[in-house]
Amino acid sequence: MASTIVSVRDLILFGILILSRVDDISAKFPSGCPRCGKGESTLKAVAMLFRHGDRSPTMSYPLDPYRDYPWPGGYGALSERGSEEMYGSGLIKSTRYSSLLSIDCDSDAACTVDFDNILVFSSAVPRCVESAESFLDGFLRVDWPSDLINVIPQNQDEILAIPGKLCPKYESIIATGPSLDSRKFKKVIDFRSSKGQEFLAYLQNHTGLVIDSSTDILFIADTLFIDEDNDLELPAWTESVFEQYLLPILSIVYDALGSSQYMKIRSSALFEDMANRFDNLIEGLDEQNIVLYSAHDVTLNGMLHLLGIRDQADARPPYGASLNLELHDNSKIKSDYEVKLLYYGSYDDQNPTEIKIPKCRAPCPYKRFKRNIEPRLIDDYESACSL
Repeated sequence: MASTIVSVRDLILFGILILSRVDDISAKFPSGCPRCGKGESTLKAVAMLFRHGDRSPTMSYPLDPYRDYPWPGGYGALSERGSEEMYGSGLIKSTRYSSLLSIDCDSDAACTVDFDNILVFSSAVPRCVESAESFLDGFLRVDWPSDLINVIPQNQDEILAIPGKLCPKYESIIATGPSLDSRKFKKVIDFRSSKGQEFLAYLQNHTGLVIDSSTDILFIADTLFIDEDNDLELPAWTESVFEQYLLPILSIVYDALGSSQYMKIRSSALFEDMANRFDNLIEGLDEQNIVLYSAHDVTLNGMLHLLGIRDQADARPPYGASLNLELHDNSKIKSDYEVKLLYYGSYDDQNPTEIKIPKCRAPCPYKRFKRNIEPRLIDDYESACSL
């Protein structure tokens, strides 16, 4: 790992920058030091897949007491808090990954970063693009070119946006979620029972929303969760159902979406993108050793399922959660690299979990890791999605 010795110059510059951004961020986040001298590191490359920062609800419901609440930016927008979260997340990651940044400082202590070794992709949804921007501000802490972020048009996006490029055969799962008749829900409530039917009627009566699918319940739960997180008092009717039913159902729906055939197709395309970029770096065909993907909770959940590590992370990854794939030099592995998977459980997680890679003891060779995943991959997006 790179040295984190901080010079007086860096402390002054960092202090000025912090004061101009947010008053209390210096107390909450550590400062990485990409401008400092680099120590010895086994780290050779990283691909980071992260969820965007805090946002407003994506929708309201007819009887919502906060239906006219003035959410800054409107529904589904990255909040100011979300922007600060992602800036802080970038600061945290800069500590671990500063050895990968190519830094050049002249005699006047002015430093520049070589951006040619950084590749950034974002879902076209604005909160993801803005999250990537805030992350880079914290990660680099220098002016960076606006074209550094590659925004994938939603109708062409096979890897990040949900939904993205058309997938007629399976995309109905995203619109409706698992059937209310699914056994998945029985541990929480059986929708086919009289109790389950009473619960659905209760929700409809108090929300004014006709509930035809499990995603309807997901959106209600998500809206209430965000209201509460923004110190808005929840309606009295929610007291008997929010913790006991709505939040557990929300997690079940997210897991069902993440493990669906639709997400398997998209996660396969995303994994192949990551692996191809690592392969090209190893073979000297490309120079990008830092690859960032700014995406959504379902994107991250889908990758957890594809890699067989969902049991080591959250069903619905919190704001700023990140799954990082790292390549390391390791003298115990001949003619290959070691692969590590790290899970940052939230934007402010400073002690990520090192994921146990299934069927590959540490140190896990990169080539073996890929071989283990290859049988699960779906190679052709078009063919897999066609009716």
